[in-house]
Parts: sequence; structure tokens; C-alpha cells
Amino acid sequence: MAERAILHSDINCCYAQIECQEHPELRGRPVVVGGDEDARHGIVLARNLLAKQRGVATADTLADARRKCPGLVVVAADYRLYMDVCARARKIYYDYTDLVEPFGPDESWLDVTGSTRCLAMSPLAIAREISERMHAELGITVSVGVSWNKVFAKFGSDYRKPDAVTEITRRNYADIVWNAPVRDLLYVGEATERKLRSSGVATIGDLAHCSDYYLTRRFGKTGLILRAFLPGATTQAR
Repeated sequence: MAERAILHSDINCCYAQIECQEHPELRGRPVVVGGDEDARHGIVLARNLLAKQRGVATADTLADARRKCPGLVVVAADYRLYMDVCARARKIYYDYTDLVEPFGPDESWLDVTGSTRCLAMSPLAIAREISERMHAELGITVSVGVSWNKVFAKFGSDYRKPDAVTEITRRNYADIVWNAPVRDLLYVGEATERKLRSSGVATIGDLAHCSDYYLTRRFGKTGLILRAFLPGATTQAR
């Protein structure tokens, strides 16, 4: 049986990038999509890379964002436009597989296990072609992770941004994944991260190498569920 081939595609800085594509005069400037300041919904909903590099964070108030980044451009959200572009992106995904699983409007998993043979393309080649088509047809960039499971594919799309393709294989996953903070693992939120770190589990590799007994004793079933996302984990007494 062929090993599964999973892609995870993430539109970089989705809403802000779409605004910059739709309005060329915004390119090269720090941009955020913001709420209605007059209605006291003035927070950052999305930011482009330049705004991020200058310290602007999602959920910042627009006043704080402007203090961090003089010259910041704030645009009102146009959800109809964003959903249209995201739908067009998914149409491209469906050219490669019927097995598309959206993860929010701007991210999707693609199971291309059966596609590699009929398309005569490797998973990595499919990912690169999708990236190229996004740029050529929609004018946007994506980061795509390639792996044999959903968790590592998602990790790959987050690993390098923007406009990158990262393949995580059974040969390189330990080098790429194990030293990353445990918060980078899908499904580990702030509360779970605090609990793990307080128990000495700071990296994904730490989690992978905990024993079943330790995880069950400290975290109940949750610990085993999290580690089950990490194929190749070894159990050691801890």
C-alpha cells in the first residue's frame, strides 16, 4: 500500500495579502485589515508581512498598531472579496484531488495519495505546481507543507513563510520537528502548552519521547492523544 501523501496549503497573510493584490498602491507598505474604529471595533483582524515585521500583532487595537508602526495603512474588511479568492484557490486544489479538507477559509489539507500515480507527479511536484498556479492565476502566495500525515503537513506549511514549499519525510522529520517548541504542534493551545512546559515538556521531541505511563499519569488521555500525532515517537521512562 502506498504511503499517504498529504499537503497543507496556507494563503500567506490572507486578508491583507488579498487587499494588496486588489489595490496595487498598497504594495510595499505596512497594511492591516481592521475593524470599525468609529463603532469601537478597532482591532487588527489581519496584517501583512511588513506590518508583522514592525511588531504589529493580530488583535492589537488599531491605536496600538499605529504607535508600533507609523505610516500603517488600515483598510476595512471586505469578506466577500476574501471568500471569493479563497474559493478560487480551492478550485485549484480540486484540480489535483477530490479529497480537500478546508481548515478555515485560507487553509486546506489535500490528500494526493491517489493523485500521484494518475498525474505522474510526486507530492512535492504537486505542491510546487499549486504554489506556482496560485501566483500566476490569483496573484497570491501560499506556503505548502508536504508530508505523510496532516499534522506534519501543517507543521511544514508553518515552517517557512511566505511563499515556500517544505517537505517533511520519514528521513528528515526528527531534524525539522523535534526541536520546535511544543506550542508549534497542531492542537496545542496556550493552556496545554503551559501544562506541558510545567512538566518539563518544552519541545515536540520532549513530548515524543515521554513514556505512555508518564503521559497518562500527568495528562490522562490528552497526553497520549497528542503524542499519537507524532509517528516515529519512541517511548522512554521519564
